Amino acid sequence: MLLEPAFASPRLPAFASSTRTQLDACAITVNGRDISRAELTDLVHTRAALLPDRLDGRCLVHIPFERTLEAVVSYLAVLEAGHVALVLSPAPNDEVLQAYSPDFRHRDDAFERVSYDGRPTHLLHDDLAVLTSTSGSTGSPKLVRLSHDNLRANAAGIAEALGLTPQDRGITALPLFYCYGLSVLHSHLMAGASIVLHDGSSIDDEFWDVVRRERVSNVPLVPHSAQWMLEHDVLDATFPDLRMLTQAGGRLAPEAVTRLSRAGAAQGIDLRAMYGQTEATARIAIAPAGAASTHPDTVGVAIRGTQVRLDHTVPEANSDGVGELVVTGDSVMLGYAEHADDLALGRMQHELRTGDLARIDDDGVIRIVGRRSGFVKLMGLRVDLGRVERLLGDAGYEAVVGGDDTGLRIAVAPRLRELRQAAKVRRAAAVASGVGPAVIDVAVTPIPLLDNGKVDRIGADALVRAATRDECSQTRRAVDGAGTGATVSMVAATIGDVLALDAVDPDKSFVEHGGDSLTHVPATARLTALVGDLPRDWHRRPVRELATATAQRRSTIETSVVVRAIAVVMICASHTQVVDLAGGAHILLALAGWSAARFGLALPDTGRRWRATLRSVIGIGVPTACAAFIGMVLTERYGWPNVFMLNWLFGSTSDSRVELWFIDALVLSLLVLTALVTIPVVARARDRDPWRLYLLIAALALVPRFVTQAVTDRPIDGLPYTVFWIVATGAALAHADDVVRKLVTIAVVVAGIATLFPDPHRSLTVVAGVTVIAFVPELRVPVRMIAPIVLLASASLYIYIFQFQLFQAVPDTGIGTVTAIIKTLTGLAGGCLIWWLADPAVRRLRNRLPAQPDRKDH
Repeated sequence: MLLEPAFASPRLPAFASSTRTQLDACAITVNGRDISRAELTDLVHTRAALLPDRLDGRCLVHIPFERTLEAVVSYLAVLEAGHVALVLSPAPNDEVLQAYSPDFRHRDDAFERVSYDGRPTHLLHDDLAVLTSTSGSTGSPKLVRLSHDNLRANAAGIAEALGLTPQDRGITALPLFYCYGLSVLHSHLMAGASIVLHDGSSIDDEFWDVVRRERVSNVPLVPHSAQWMLEHDVLDATFPDLRMLTQAGGRLAPEAVTRLSRAGAAQGIDLRAMYGQTEATARIAIAPAGAASTHPDTVGVAIRGTQVRLDHTVPEANSDGVGELVVTGDSVMLGYAEHADDLALGRMQHELRTGDLARIDDDGVIRIVGRRSGFVKLMGLRVDLGRVERLLGDAGYEAVVGGDDTGLRIAVAPRLRELRQAAKVRRAAAVASGVGPAVIDVAVTPIPLLDNGKVDRIGADALVRAATRDECSQTRRAVDGAGTGATVSMVAATIGDVLALDAVDPDKSFVEHGGDSLTHVPATARLTALVGDLPRDWHRRPVRELATATAQRRSTIETSVVVRAIAVVMICASHTQVVDLAGGAHILLALAGWSAARFGLALPDTGRRWRATLRSVIGIGVPTACAAFIGMVLTERYGWPNVFMLNWLFGSTSDSRVELWFIDALVLSLLVLTALVTIPVVARARDRDPWRLYLLIAALALVPRFVTQAVTDRPIDGLPYTVFWIVATGAALAHADDVVRKLVTIAVVVAGIATLFPDPHRSLTVVAGVTVIAFVPELRVPVRMIAPIVLLASASLYIYIFQFQLFQAVPDTGIGTVTAIIKTLTGLAGGCLIWWLADPAVRRLRNRLPAQPDRKDH
């Protein structure tokens, strides 16, 4: 077991320690529960006993490596039992599995037989411990063969270089089937440290809440997550136990290293650059402590047991000391496996040619300055361009593959009678490279040649670049019917269309692009139609993640969308007296607080929260001001206080000018709520427990509501200071993450609403609506109903503010009920039409205030 540097087994270190203190120490934390080293030992030994005795032959065991306790236990059990772990992504990988035909497969808390019939399927070399995907292709049957010595040496070297101790606490910020992520597990267990199992992304606020709550001391980063931290000022918050950030998986610009290092230094957090490849088990070099601030361009020095040198004979070498980095030592793999027979081989490789060009100074400090031609690094994976080109050739495509660290660019000769050729090449290249189609551009074009008849690679690359804006962008949106699902580009295009953006960053979320409650409804509907089921927190996940959703149509829809649509129908029908269903506006106020807490107020810094709120105010205020101005000029129905949404303060309370009370209350409530969470002490309380804070605000807001009712006889159900508490309870509801909290929040609603209206049915309606929002995340509806529900929910604001003027346009039929029904339908249909016509312009106007400030130093 990779838990102790003292080994009881010649194969891997045992769990058991000689002291009770070490046995009682935490090894793994999962879902808030600490697993001691003794308990983990028992779990692994019990699981290992489910496998055949290694004396009867060593087996190959497939580990689809999820970030779960069961998967970690099975992985460690395979090593403890002396068998070989085939470590792969949890995603289906038929090509690899067919090529290697494992004996067993980890499933839940056991192992299921795959091809084992009492005898192992393969002859496995005694040194072989782990098979894992190469740096360059996660879907290829070409695997890296790692030995027990590789695992021990690399884990020990990392632990020593980082100074890991039993007091340290890591976290699974990266997939465990990825060599960087697996090395975090190995090194922490080797050092006697503990690790928090968390199946989330480090580019999510929830992740950093876990880091703080579980007292994590070190967090691994890749370039895009490090950049996200800078853009979101994550280190402006306090992390008292965090002492170190490690960064690998690709180049982070020196200026970004400097900025992140400075931000961390203010809290005593050190940034440690790292460099490695799967073929070297994981890490090759690690920067010394403090090096990020003085040498932001270095990847460190070789870890113990690893030696590096430069080959100056390669064509790309130059007089500045640049050469190809070559690695030797205990961490270098046994060799590659390209078919099952290779599993019987011992060491076939004694040095690793990395394909990276570097300089090494007199102190052994390594600086990566480029790559040898034929290799690029994308999404943390080293991609062999020649191999991708060969595989496309094997598939019958005449292609020229180029690119850089921003993406692959492929020129492919047209083939007769083949449709959707670019899409097929993109998918084939994605499989061959392992990087996914989002960073692959394809142009179908005759391959250019040089005068000597050789391929003009520079010319081919230029053709692809020129075609990217046209053919490639269209092809990405037209995934063929092979059932591969939506591409990142399609998801990004959908979100860009909803938010009226010209460009969408696939590593940022809907909320980070300025999405809010006004745009959430149409975005949810369109993305559901595109990718199928969406996770509840989809709006806070990177666009790239949404493209991996299962491509199946569903007949469920978020409850908030349905409630919004039903509430606006209730409002219209009540105002025309078709039915007596008052209370819809107050349900919408609660829903507004719920949405604000999920969107704008959930952003990590004050500036972005204010921007989100002001963008919402623009989206609400501009159409309202236009509606009020039109009504004022044409019919004198409204006045200037309505235009400026201040009728509650300066306007009349006895005529039609109170009709837009909901807007006045909503806008002021959003501004006040944002202002409150801007106060430093309040902001810190929100970071600790947002539900408690918002519930306290709601309780305090009940004071003016009851005082006003006690001192006046006028109706108080539409004044901002008497309904603000409803918005605050909605915000609390967004963070009520268990049944008790939900019930407490609803109890506050009941207390506040009980005597607000003279009609108890109205109070019951509001409580029922809030309860549904709290306990029913999704509703199943007929597929044919989804479109009209989404339309009504999307247009709800416009329906509300234009309804009364649209009612006036309906002539009296002489039959009261018929006239009322026509007015209701006119208000609903007319509001939808106005929304359809006006909303694009309003969205453009909102986007004049960016969701986040431009940063020239980015």
